[in-house]
Amino acid sequence: MNFKFTLLLLVCALSGFAQVTNERSPQSFKLKNLAEVNPISMPGFDLEAIKKEDAINDIGKDKPWRFGYEFLVDHNLGNSGTWTTLDNGDRIWRIRYTSEGAKTLNFLFSDFYLPEGATVYLYNNNHTDVLGAYDARQNNPERTLGTWLVQGCDIYIEYYEPAAVAGQGRLEIFKVVHGYRTQADMIQKSPDDDLNASGSCNYDVDCYIEDIEAYKEVNKKAVALIVVNNSGFCTGSLVNNTANDGTPYFLTANHCYSNPSQWAFRFNWISPNPVCAATTPSTNNAPNYYQTLSGAMLRARREQSDFCLLEITADIPAEWDLVYAGWDRSTTAPESVFGIHHPSGDIMKTCRDYGPLSTETYMWRIDDWDLGVTEGGSSGSPLYDNYGRLRGQLFGGNAACVGTTDNNQFDAYGRFDVSWDAGNNSSQRLKEWLDPNNTGQTTLDYYPPAVVYAVDARGSLFNTGLDECTGIFEPQVRITNKGTVTLTSATISYQLNNGATATYNWTGSLATGESDEVTLPEFAAANGDNTFSITITQPNGTTDENPADNTSSKQFEVNIYETQTVTFTLVTDGYGYETSWELTNDAGTAIESGDGYESNGQYTETFDLPEGCYTLTIFDEAEDGICCLYGNGSYELALEDGTIIATGGSFGAEEAVGFALKDDLSTGSHTLQNAVTVYPNPSNGIYTIAVNNGMQPEYTVYSLLGQELTTGKINGNGSFNLGSAANGVYLLKLQDKATGATATFKLIKE
Repeated sequence: MNFKFTLLLLVCALSGFAQVTNERSPQSFKLKNLAEVNPISMPGFDLEAIKKEDAINDIGKDKPWRFGYEFLVDHNLGNSGTWTTLDNGDRIWRIRYTSEGAKTLNFLFSDFYLPEGATVYLYNNNHTDVLGAYDARQNNPERTLGTWLVQGCDIYIEYYEPAAVAGQGRLEIFKVVHGYRTQADMIQKSPDDDLNASGSCNYDVDCYIEDIEAYKEVNKKAVALIVVNNSGFCTGSLVNNTANDGTPYFLTANHCYSNPSQWAFRFNWISPNPVCAATTPSTNNAPNYYQTLSGAMLRARREQSDFCLLEITADIPAEWDLVYAGWDRSTTAPESVFGIHHPSGDIMKTCRDYGPLSTETYMWRIDDWDLGVTEGGSSGSPLYDNYGRLRGQLFGGNAACVGTTDNNQFDAYGRFDVSWDAGNNSSQRLKEWLDPNNTGQTTLDYYPPAVVYAVDARGSLFNTGLDECTGIFEPQVRITNKGTVTLTSATISYQLNNGATATYNWTGSLATGESDEVTLPEFAAANGDNTFSITITQPNGTTDENPADNTSSKQFEVNIYETQTVTFTLVTDGYGYETSWELTNDAGTAIESGDGYESNGQYTETFDLPEGCYTLTIFDEAEDGICCLYGNGSYELALEDGTIIATGGSFGAEEAVGFALKDDLSTGSHTLQNAVTVYPNPSNGIYTIAVNNGMQPEYTVYSLLGQELTTGKINGNGSFNLGSAANGVYLLKLQDKATGATATFKLIKE
């Protein structure tokens, strides 16, 4: 049995014995002319020997995924660092650590006590990653604290002490951890944590699954990514008790257990643009978005059903909108189940099995997931039944991704009903903690009860419908009635990039929880990066009582280039034989491919491709990419004019790049572009088109949303009027039918 346990996949986030949300900044950031702090440099170590050990240990999931090398130190407010006294008598103490080649540094305090008003921050030398503020709320009986990771190899710890509490603080640093690798090295480089670290068959938690959507929306607010033993990732869930009093009980796996006073919890890490079993990267809910807590007390744990119940020692901010999951302790296997988890420390995912489950003495067994999987880092994650009630926590299994599909393997969850009362006393069972008044309840709903609105329409842009070969897209919107009254009408406002806003009036009849899908008009997207957003307004002709769920957006890229020679350059890592690639056309047929490469070599291929749509896919047999764990491999796809289509190297099993080549962007089009003059521009609405090379192009004027405003044909000279259109930017597109040449102009109406 392989434990679903993985070691902390180095990145930057926050932790503390209470909430740490990086909403403020250190005192020193406001001061000028502060004295430099001489760094304390960590010694070197045999990284190659460590990597050889990792290459063996990483094969299975039964050992921690090691990321760092630990240095023991003995630094405190009295024997190290630099003090600065401010004009008002307050003081700042700073200490600085460097470790050559480190991707991250994190720290463990063996003595941690902050008086009221004092704060601690951690930040890197260029201030791009800031953790804090830690304050008196992080104090705990054990007086210890483990931090999350800070990006970089040059890190400051800063303590601010008001004059009124001078000398009362205690900080003792006894461990510095040099992060020599991150999961992002192996999978997908990301500026935030291990975003996109998990396999491509996973489903972001907001992927629409109709029959459990309402339950999933609630239960995701109970789930947290947790750092265990200062160096590992697991998942767990807040859980309700029959007193419905908000006691912060937290359920995870026993095999994740270490001193919980040093654990850190991260809630609500959810992608706003869900990716559902695809190679497209998930997006973050905000740069450096952190809702983290640290510290907990053990309440009960038992090996047989692999449960561990903690009580978080911090006050949980109400504005985080967390919930405590309901549960069902009946012995009958649920008809169907779903899980919510953080595989490989990635952004929150979900998985779904329609049953039936196999019942074992201590476990529920899922023979093969129907949607998604779990991975290392998912250990301890909750399993919910088809009524949204917690039925167990992840123990282990072999389920994993193979590209965008799963490997048809099993997972096992410790049974909640066994954990309930099978132990000998309260330290080995859930009963006394989750039913403190001995009510005997078999089931319990989540807490606090949801706020119910009469009028609440939720909007979700779930598909752009992008044709990558043409740049034409047909967005699809899902309207869901989250209110108690029947939803009969709503307005969808939508916008491409920063263009004008258009509207679509929806009518229908949706009972509570029902959804309808709307396809908006086609749009022509610009080459490059695009953002399309929608907002639902005026449900039933009135104000939405819950506007928080009205808006949704998606980002996408259009890559269409002039037909020309394409060059593919590959630099292999230390395991070149693991790398292969193929170039396919729009029919999916491989027209070029390569494999059998030497290690640490450079290879170049050129392709003379006709007009069409293409996909280059690069594969790595070991599923760890070609950078940067075992060498600095890379790839580049470029045009002969120097335009870079794509570069990369950090991925998992594979990475795909799509692009299109068009003949009508070539010489004929340039000829038309150069032969056309549009004037006046800007204009109050009347424009003249002059063509001086004998071509007779047809023209169409579009809004930036792709809506067609007017059309016509030019023979020498012609005019059109946009007088009724709003002031703004429009696109004039011309095409000469005889030659196929095209031209595009930007029009400004003011």
